[in-house]
Amino acid sequence: MSEDKDEENIVLGNAPDLTRLGSYTIESRLGQGGMGIVYLATDENLGRPVAIKVLHPHLLTHENLKQRFRREARMHAKLMHPNIVTLLSLYEDDTYMALVMEVVNGHDLKAFLRKDTSLSIKKKLKIAVEILKGLEAAHEFGMVHRDLKPANVLISNKGEVKLLDFGLAKPEEGGDDLTQSGATVGSFRYMAPEQILNNPIDARTDLYAFGILLFYMLLGKLPFDATGSGGEFEIMEKQVREPAPKPHDLDASIPIPLSNLILKLLEKNKLHRPENAAAVRESIETMLEQLHFLASPKKTSKATAIKSKNTVLKTSSTSLTNHQIAKQWFSYGQFRWRKLLTNLVPNIKKSHADLSMVALVFIVLGISSISVLGMAEETAKQTKSTQGKLITLSQVQAEKEKAIEAQAAIDQAVLVAQQKEKDAKEKAAKTIITAAAEKAKAVAEKKVQEKIKAKVTPKPKSKPKRRVIRPITFSAKHTVKRSDKSKVDASKKHEFRGGSHLFYPSLAEKSWLSSFKRGESTILFDKPVSLSRIVIHKASVGRLDFTHGFVQLEVKPEGKRKWKKIFKRKDDDVDIAVTLKSFKKDYPSIEGVRIKFKTKEPITIGPIDLYK
Repeated sequence: MSEDKDEENIVLGNAPDLTRLGSYTIESRLGQGGMGIVYLATDENLGRPVAIKVLHPHLLTHENLKQRFRREARMHAKLMHPNIVTLLSLYEDDTYMALVMEVVNGHDLKAFLRKDTSLSIKKKLKIAVEILKGLEAAHEFGMVHRDLKPANVLISNKGEVKLLDFGLAKPEEGGDDLTQSGATVGSFRYMAPEQILNNPIDARTDLYAFGILLFYMLLGKLPFDATGSGGEFEIMEKQVREPAPKPHDLDASIPIPLSNLILKLLEKNKLHRPENAAAVRESIETMLEQLHFLASPKKTSKATAIKSKNTVLKTSSTSLTNHQIAKQWFSYGQFRWRKLLTNLVPNIKKSHADLSMVALVFIVLGISSISVLGMAEETAKQTKSTQGKLITLSQVQAEKEKAIEAQAAIDQAVLVAQQKEKDAKEKAAKTIITAAAEKAKAVAEKKVQEKIKAKVTPKPKSKPKRRVIRPITFSAKHTVKRSDKSKVDASKKHEFRGGSHLFYPSLAEKSWLSSFKRGESTILFDKPVSLSRIVIHKASVGRLDFTHGFVQLEVKPEGKRKWKKIFKRKDDDVDIAVTLKSFKKDYPSIEGVRIKFKTKEPITIGPIDLYK
């Protein structure tokens, strides 16, 4: 029997062989197989659609065969599970026996994979997990499916995965079943060796078929197929004697642990296969959790597309360095080691599990040293480049400070010139007013004092005096404390008094093991002050990377113990001055100001100007 005939697809619109079966009205034929014909029908009593599988007459020629069918149907009816098509009832009259099942609107697995050829490995593995849950339920109930294949796996339009056609299922223990009457015992492309050789079967027979199913899902082809005129016999011969090809060798995008699991499922001796469906499901669920760690280095080394007959798998365009690969496997090793310990000792504490990692660390250090040596030269180059950037940054900062001092001198000179000009204008105005007053007095004396009012030239308005507003730190007594323990002279320039400070310059020589540093600088006033605004001129790492860093400014209200946040910036430093004003309404009097930061690069803080 060919695969096309064995897995005959749904045929809608064909005239049905039957028009009615008891209270069921036959609508159309859905398909047929070795056990019987499947129809779409309507249950007139309940007004719902159902699928009816009418058994072939030759299976019911003897009463003992009917008795076995009733017994197996009862077992199937008790098997209620979300991943198994529900058997609703058994129909029987003088001519026919039929199974009445729920209708699943969707596609079988083969049609589903053809419909979406770009399905990811992750989504395929999730479907595989649902298939295993159905098998697990059947095996726990003591039933072996014996005919697991794409045509017997349905995927509904809602994404539900259900196993179909337990017509060949039999108890795991017991000799009699319907297949002894001559019916098909399964699909030879998915048969386990013991099934082909008519040896005893158990749950591991279904796991062999699942291994072929998983191979087909990932690669779009079967591990064993005819290459010449041998046909079915050639395929069954390969099933019994020929080892399965390694999936990873055929497609490098398939993780090696997953490839090894498939080979384990396809062992010729069932004793060498996984013990049960639950163990296989747990292994695949673990791979799903760690799928990004299991990516093949070959897969990520070049941007290529691996195309097969039914699927297209695209590789990543980003190359992984030896260091990144080592970190991935180290993380995966931590995960597997901790899970192994918790499985062996369920009540073990996380801290104890972490202590046990010491042994693993010594092993990994040997492997990591190879990548560390390879990265030494690159790290040295990066350090040299970073030091050059820091020198340039310091020079730029020095030039900026000189420019600020020069601008202050210019501003002072302008103020002096403006004051002199103002004084000269005032002196000239006084002379004009005196002369006008004397003239008006002479005129007034000649006229009647009561009728004429002296007219005095109004005094011209002078321009408002321009004041230079200096930060409060030039007048209010204060102290400054830094997290790096460096000393601060409150009478000289510092980050809150027109100057700046470079925190953690040693980060310029960081290695790949370096982490982020946190720091802060705090100014405390001897007496509470009232601020109108705060200007943050700089809290910057220059052009270096500030990803995952932050800058945060806080004030300490008078009489309060807690500091209040008034500004925070994440993933970006402060290179352009930021002015803060809105805090005055909530905090009219404060005792101190604090700037906090997190960085993995040397950072320059200041000037931060505080104004009344």
